[in-house]
Amino acid sequence: MDPAIEEGGTRKRKYVAEKGKAKKKKHLSTMVNAEKERLEKLVFGDPSYMLRNMGFGDPDSGVEDDGAQDSDTYSDTLASPPRVPAWVDEDDMLSVTGDSVRSGQDINNSAEYGKFLRRKFQSVYGEPSWAKLNKADEEHRDEEDQELLRTCGNMLNKSSYLAKSFLRIKRLASLNCETRNEGPIIKAVRFHPTSTVALVAGVSGCASIIQVDGKTNPKLASVRFDRFPIRCARFSADGSEFIVGSHRHSHFYVYDMIQGSTLTIYTHHNVGQTNMKKFEVSPDGKLIAIAGRFGQIHLLSAKSKEWIGNLAMNGNVEAITFDSDGTSLYSHGELGEVHIWDVNRRCLTGRFLDDGCLVGTSIAISPCGSYLAAGSSSGVVNIYDKRALLARAERSPTPLKAIMNLVTPVKQVTFNHSSQLLGIASDEKDNAVKMVHLPSMTVYQNFPALNEPIGRVQNFAFSPSSGYFSCGNNKNTAYLYRLKHFGDY
Repeated sequence: MDPAIEEGGTRKRKYVAEKGKAKKKKHLSTMVNAEKERLEKLVFGDPSYMLRNMGFGDPDSGVEDDGAQDSDTYSDTLASPPRVPAWVDEDDMLSVTGDSVRSGQDINNSAEYGKFLRRKFQSVYGEPSWAKLNKADEEHRDEEDQELLRTCGNMLNKSSYLAKSFLRIKRLASLNCETRNEGPIIKAVRFHPTSTVALVAGVSGCASIIQVDGKTNPKLASVRFDRFPIRCARFSADGSEFIVGSHRHSHFYVYDMIQGSTLTIYTHHNVGQTNMKKFEVSPDGKLIAIAGRFGQIHLLSAKSKEWIGNLAMNGNVEAITFDSDGTSLYSHGELGEVHIWDVNRRCLTGRFLDDGCLVGTSIAISPCGSYLAAGSSSGVVNIYDKRALLARAERSPTPLKAIMNLVTPVKQVTFNHSSQLLGIASDEKDNAVKMVHLPSMTVYQNFPALNEPIGRVQNFAFSPSSGYFSCGNNKNTAYLYRLKHFGDY
């Protein structure tokens, strides 16, 4: 046979074979596209059904509605405009060529080629250590904390409103788990205003400075005051020092946390000041108010600790507190009256009878300036609208809510930093501590837990961002809790 004819027949057979392969490939592609379109309609729905619900009619039917869109307009409406990248890095661009992939692998675009290279790298070198999750501390976290560490969407969608039905609270290691030398009765628990540090003090005369981490709570320092049972302790407004007072001595101590030195300050007997068993530091850092005898309230300079003035009310002073800006002082006492003082002018600006109160035992003002909480010897805590009190100047105002969950004298009432929580406690009965949800004026039923003996709470405090709550009891323990709704500290 002629070689030219044989060569022509070979080329023709190759052409026919290649043409058959092309037809088969085209037919296969058509089937794949049809199946893909069917699955999309099955999962996401038929676009024509969406248009009919929107009032545009069926684009495939012969009926025309007012404002009907053709297929091109419909596609332009549903398709979002392409997003332009902020920058293009040439090193990240992958070019797919026939030589860059081994034979037998069908890779059509750069994304698939990137996945191919990633699988090839992991098959040779394994998964890099920095890409693995660190699960060393998972035993210390519950399921919600683990999910929070893996995602950021929960942080963005997290509600700023505190749920009223259930308080998300978790018990941690006690604040003084490393010290236990503050005495059998913990009389003061305070959090530092700027650092993750807490102060725990008791009747043994020892004050411990503790770093708050929720796990081991290591001790930073312990300061012992000889034969000085501590009854009250407070940080200064800037946190540079703390003050401790007693009911048995006519002097008090100031500890400088920066220099590590202690200063003894004697009380001013000529104005009737005899002890420092109950005092408060103003939020602006200017004054120290001391509850004295016979209705006297002594005012000291927070900087020099010198006496600068006196206030006098009817009956003994049982509780005092400053408002959020330090310009007003509120006092509650044995006659059931709440007095409002202007500390700059040293004068009384108003007073009212606490509803149903025989003896007032505690008082607090919310940081937002909206609420006033007053506790009494009967265990009732009345919550008032503070702004209405100042505006109406009523002699016997009606409280917004009377909390009656305690049956013994209310030792302390304290608001958290966001004014969403109110803590109330009595020191005359075990587990007599409650949390009140302020927006709804309801008491949480899941705290304290029935199987969790707390003892008799002597003092409690919220951390600056309400991430922690601590209460000291009569069993040499300052319990620490994590309030999960709020920040880390």
